[in-house]
Amino acid sequence: MKRKTNENRTPNMGSAEQAKNDSPLHGQNTTILSSNQNEKFVEIEREKSLALLNAWKENEKAKAQTKAYRELCSLEEWENNMKTALELDLKKMEENLEVEKGENSKRFKKKIPEIKKIAEAKREKIEKQKEKGTIKLKRMSEKLSANPNAYPPGTKTCGCF
Repeated sequence: MKRKTNENRTPNMGSAEQAKNDSPLHGQNTTILSSNQNEKFVEIEREKSLALLNAWKENEKAKAQTKAYRELCSLEEWENNMKTALELDLKKMEENLEVEKGENSKRFKKKIPEIKKIAEAKREKIEKQKEKGTIKLKRMSEKLSANPNAYPPGTKTCGCF
């Protein structure tokens, strides 16, 4: 059996360690060291949770921005579609107006000769009435010139009789 001896060690070291372990401050030092380590650990954990929180915030911001961008793109696409649809409707209306304009123009061009015929007939009627009136005036003037006392025709010479 071998016995442990302190021969390999220096005599001061063994007694210094024993004195250190026996010292009343030895427990406080380990408590102080462990509380420092705990504070560092708590600080590291706090920094880690803050970093995670900041990463979460940035992620949520990115999600919100992406969603807003998608909605804006969708709105812009809808707006463009509506504008295109309205422009197509406007073109169709313009084409319809051109067709209607052409049809109306043809219809009016067909009516112009009819109107001219009607106007000519009215002119002839007026000319006939004019001729009848002039013939009637000639007859009356001939009658009056034959009988000078009958002027003016249909009037009495005296207003009281």
